[in-house]
Amino acid sequence: MTTTDRAFAWENSNPSNAESVYYSVLRLTGDGMEALRAMFPEGEASDLNAVLFSTSGVHGTYCLIEAVHEDMQRAEREGPRDVTFCVIQPRIVCMRYGTAEPRTPDDIAFLKKLRASSLRALATIGMPTNAAAAMAGEGENTP
Repeated sequence: MTTTDRAFAWENSNPSNAESVYYSVLRLTGDGMEALRAMFPEGEASDLNAVLFSTSGVHGTYCLIEAVHEDMQRAEREGPRDVTFCVIQPRIVCMRYGTAEPRTPDDIAFLKKLRASSLRALATIGMPTNAAAAMAGEGENTP
């Protein structure tokens, strides 16, 4: 799939820096689920790319993944359909934000997995290697 085939794009909020993602805030236009799956194909975050969910602000609501999942199970959907997110890329000083609309149980599982791995990854930033590995669950009783 080429970038022109994708149902999403990232727009730089700083017109003077439109050609670079460094030191940027990028707004998603298009399909948030596709964008997150493109950035995190296995649903795993790292210290280079992590996601916060239900960030609200100017781009949506505080709706939780669980609230969307609960509403998906109703015969007639009446509640929220999307979840706000903010991708954090600390090494290039970049933040990307948008909304994702999960449509299937697989989408819900993907978002929950990405949320859990993001929290683990963010907790290791700035930690000594041994402590970071222990926090990420890669070792037990690491000094």
